[in-house]
Amino acid sequence: MKMRVMVVLLLAVVGRPPWRADALPAQPLSLKGGPEPMLVNLTPAWPSGGGPQRARRATKKEESPVSVTRSATLAIPIASDSLTVFSYLADQKKLPLWFPDQAILVPEVGGQYHFRWTGKEGVWSGVVMDYFRGRTLAYTWKPPDENDQTNVRFTLSPQGAETRIELTHSGFTSSESFDKAVKVWDFYLRNLKSVIEEGVDLREAMRRAPSRTPARRRK
Repeated sequence: MKMRVMVVLLLAVVGRPPWRADALPAQPLSLKGGPEPMLVNLTPAWPSGGGPQRARRATKKEESPVSVTRSATLAIPIASDSLTVFSYLADQKKLPLWFPDQAILVPEVGGQYHFRWTGKEGVWSGVVMDYFRGRTLAYTWKPPDENDQTNVRFTLSPQGAETRIELTHSGFTSSESFDKAVKVWDFYLRNLKSVIEEGVDLREAMRRAPSRTPARRRK
């Protein structure tokens, strides 16, 4: 019987880390009679170092050298010929009718432009990168309150009695600037359509709109 118990104990420790001798009971276990069976706590005697080797902590993820930019493309049809529509994009006398309040633009590749809005600080300045009368106008774009330079491109295509304007604004590195630009361009493209088709400047309606600031209550 003792031999059978010893064999069981040997099988329990085969294939495992070495065990400390002091963890074994002082006397052999017996199935009948003798001391009651006791729980044997086989604590592994790990090599010096204070326990099992833990997996190394993952090092801080290195920043990728790849840069990612976003672009937005907006399109709108306007009931007019392409040359007329293009003139509102490139003629510095017509630009203030729907876009900036003041505009200077040299309509040629390499020409500079300067836009200014009433009530806003700074001047929007850039360079014309592509110019094809009646078809394409592209320039750099950099608001005075932003650090990154982006690119704006207008592409015109005749569609029957209408002209389709496709505006692509590319080079965004932040979601905040991207969302802001999409909202602004959406308004100004609708304003361009309104000015050409109906002669109505949507900015005037906004300026005449009453302030939403609640009146102060009298004490």
